[in-house]
Amino acid sequence: MKVFVVFGSKSDENISLPLVDALKPHFDTEYEVISAHRDLEKLQHKMNTWQGDAVIAGAGLAAALPGVVAAMVQIPVFGVAVPSQFGGLDSFASIAQMPPGVPVMTAGPQKPDAIVAFLKKYKTAATPAKIHFITRTETPDILADIEKARVAAKEKGAEVSHGAQPAADAFNVRLVMGDNDIQPDDYCLHVPVVAKSDVANPESYVQLLNWSNRGGLWVGANNTRNAVHAALRLSVTAKQAQGRAA
Repeated sequence: MKVFVVFGSKSDENISLPLVDALKPHFDTEYEVISAHRDLEKLQHKMNTWQGDAVIAGAGLAAALPGVVAAMVQIPVFGVAVPSQFGGLDSFASIAQMPPGVPVMTAGPQKPDAIVAFLKKYKTAATPAKIHFITRTETPDILADIEKARVAAKEKGAEVSHGAQPAADAFNVRLVMGDNDIQPDDYCLHVPVVAKSDVANPESYVQLLNWSNRGGLWVGANNTRNAVHAALRLSVTAKQAQGRAA
């Protein structure tokens, strides 16, 4: 399995180099520093010509790099939120809050090792095209978000289900409403659920940052559609990698 690691600045090497060292024993790993703001054409050329299975993109502050990469490729993209300021709240929010259809899976600024752990499971796990949302409650807002996911999946020929327990025949996505919903050691994604009445409150996002720093991989608040798009990228790329290995 081939992984490309790209960070926006050499000043982030205190995070990028240990990450690369953690990946190398398990993956064919390539690393470069390319800024989305200063070297956009170079980044575009690299993404158009590089062939592999996943990209890990790290940046701080505005943290545009992971999202720009995800818009350029159709393989799984993982974002590393560099905690340059505010405990990484700014970069984490920038990476997680991608528009539907441009998925970036990310980890808490204090948990970049969660990406390595996920990829090690991904390397050997089956990643079916069916996506299952785990939810302990079914409010109208949650059911509406699951329906959005169902529509997004159907457009790609995939299936969505939901229930209180994980599904063995699907890629599981946990809807997180509290600490007990977080399962950092599972092969799954987490979607934080924010009540519609709290979405306008900036302080609500601090809770999401705290949740992400417990571990696991995450997409943006209430963004069930990007959970679907991320899962489908994982599924397609896994099948291609298996085909190359056969």
